[in-house]
Amino acid sequence: MFAASAASAQEARTATPAEEDKIVVTGQSEQPSSSEVSRQARSITQGGNFRRSALARFERRLCPGVIGLTPDMAALVIDRIRFNAAELGLGLTEDDGSCTPNLVVAFVKDGQAELNALAKDHGYMFNSLELHEKRALLAETGPVRVFTSTLERTRDGMPIARNEGGDPPVAQMWMAHSKIYLATREDIEFVMVMFDLEKLKGKTLVQLADYATMRGLARTKPVDEDGQPLDTILALFDQDGAPTDELTSFDRAYLASVYDSIPNLPGSVRLMGVNRQLELQAAAEERAARNQR
Repeated sequence: MFAASAASAQEARTATPAEEDKIVVTGQSEQPSSSEVSRQARSITQGGNFRRSALARFERRLCPGVIGLTPDMAALVIDRIRFNAAELGLGLTEDDGSCTPNLVVAFVKDGQAELNALAKDHGYMFNSLELHEKRALLAETGPVRVFTSTLERTRDGMPIARNEGGDPPVAQMWMAHSKIYLATREDIEFVMVMFDLEKLKGKTLVQLADYATMRGLARTKPVDEDGQPLDTILALFDQDGAPTDELTSFDRAYLASVYDSIPNLPGSVRLMGVNRQLELQAAAEERAARNQR
């Protein structure tokens, strides 16, 4: 790249007057449209009916923990997740080892066997999942399994108990009518991200910590790199792609939108907000570049 720049500069210094009148157009890769960004945001998000439901997110202070690594390696993963969360403005517990982890990253020999054993011995932990979600999770054959336990609450944080028989929960409260906000929110109570050790060849701890961040702080799903207009860490295990080294601009914008403002905004607002977060990132990078000149 530098060689090409130097050659261009030399050509400019030796140009003839006639050549100086020419207009040189330099091209840039076409940026994805706002609709393409929103479509990608929807494609990585679990769930549906985003206009009438909120995207799940942590409201309690985050306490990440790691199972299956040496203390030094575990500390690196925890520090990276805490750094990512702090960048988003999430509340964090004291980093003194005294908290009970609510985001657990486990490195195991056989994630499917471990998760099925957990479901057998501690089935109550899966009560927040729909039956089809539980079946899909326990049947997952990929290198990563993510179990997310959520609790629906009123906008003020009161838990909403699910009726027996699987009927949708009903909240009764006084509130002003609004077409912008929802009456309820979806809180992430606990997350376990399970990596199969044998499937991690060639992956760095930063990549794995960032992948766990993207899967743990929001209800997302893995994607293939092909067909995505923007790079994402969620394609880390795409065998035909070139994985990114860390969270991408899109990933950070997605999480920033999920954790922006109040928790009971419709999911559709969050997904469209990824565009705004990308614009804010670009503006911040431009300001930083100007300050370094």
